[in-house]
Amino acid sequence: MADGNGNSRRRFLQLTGTTAVVGLAGCSGNGGGDGGGEETTEAPTTTAPPSDDDTVPEQYATATSLGGQERDPDSLSAKSDVQYQEEPKEGQQCSGCTFYIEDKNDDGLGACAIVEGTIDPEAWCISYAPYQE
Repeated sequence: MADGNGNSRRRFLQLTGTTAVVGLAGCSGNGGGDGGGEETTEAPTTTAPPSDDDTVPEQYATATSLGGQERDPDSLSAKSDVQYQEEPKEGQQCSGCTFYIEDKNDDGLGACAIVEGTIDPEAWCISYAPYQE
């Protein structure tokens, strides 16, 4: 019983921490303002270009991530909001993240329980949380 509660608590803390990070990332954007400052409109070169189609194949729509979280299509973050990039960062990559949903149709891409669109297993974003079996 204690083990089940520990897993629930760990999962709650992971989700709460991720939500806080994503929320803060959204607050740090260059939106609004008086236009007096210099605004940067280009994304860093390592950031993945925005996709015109942020949908995923049907088998990913409500799939379960490595960490056991079911994907909810109505509560996903945009890739730009989580600083999604197609390269790993400091050894961290999506295929080792608790939110990653493994490739289900042999196209080499997976999905994410909290980020929209298809996900490259070697990519990274600020929502990365290491998957622990």
